[in-house]
Amino acid sequence: MKPVNEWNSFRIGLIGIGVGLLVAVGVIVMSTTNFGTKEYTAVLEHTAGLRSGEDVQVHGVVKGEVTGVDLEDDHVVVTFVLESDIDLGSRTEASVKVATLLGTHYLELEPLGGGTLAGDRIPLDRTEVPYNLQDVLESGAGALDELDPELLADALTSMADTLGASSDEIGPALKGVARLSEVVANRSDQAGDLLESARNVSDQLSDSSADIVELMSQTNLVVSEITARRDAIHRLLVETTGLSRALTEIVDSTKGDLKPALEDLNDVLAMLNREDETLTRVLDVMGPAVRYVANASGHGPWVDLFIQEPALPPDDAMCGSRGGCR
Repeated sequence: MKPVNEWNSFRIGLIGIGVGLLVAVGVIVMSTTNFGTKEYTAVLEHTAGLRSGEDVQVHGVVKGEVTGVDLEDDHVVVTFVLESDIDLGSRTEASVKVATLLGTHYLELEPLGGGTLAGDRIPLDRTEVPYNLQDVLESGAGALDELDPELLADALTSMADTLGASSDEIGPALKGVARLSEVVANRSDQAGDLLESARNVSDQLSDSSADIVELMSQTNLVVSEITARRDAIHRLLVETTGLSRALTEIVDSTKGDLKPALEDLNDVLAMLNREDETLTRVLDVMGPAVRYVANASGHGPWVDLFIQEPALPPDDAMCGSRGGCR
């Protein structure tokens, strides 16, 4: 093998140029070819500021990149690549979103529907773009033309005068709103705890719904029983009222007969009260006599009595007094 310094310099140059061209082609191919990705297109009403190189997100996660923004007829066609493991259904939707206040955007995809995306293209009726300021101005131009400038100037003047006259009240009102905002901000944790507690109460009520329904059914039974008892008490009161009226009528109808009877009864009671001492003495005297008679008649069919004369007169006395004995 020849040493390198003996090689043909022209041939070495051609080989070097060929290798350089191959490396350049390989770099270009590597930079333009997306491995593990798939290319899609979406039709937009306008670009909405979307540029090539911005992100493509699926459910808030970056899964691809915008590779081109081209004009087609009166619409804009956005070309983007997406990771091949993301399946876009037949009803997939796309929308342009604002990423930052500096004007960066991203394309948000919403995979919907079954099957695959027809032609790997999202049509115009399933894409959305942010509201265009030009559309707002154009839609409001007609309304502005219809306004009366003099009347509008008078209204603005009146508003300025009103604000100027009430400046002393507006200042404290704005301060009050600011303080209220501070209180709300300072109490945000407490408000969060309150909402969490409310959610826990709601969960507890939801879990106890069956028990609450059962309690309500039992409550219905109690209410029904109370209603029945109330009806019974009502009937009792009605019947008692009727009885009272009947007794009142009886008393009214017998008032003339009862008064003499009550007067006679009062007279009898007064007489008995007057004779109470006599009756008491009679009972005291009758007690021993009754006891002696009971003792005398307790020995058989006779009575043992000891009577001193002349309790019973002799037989001759009886015969003499009647004109002879028989």
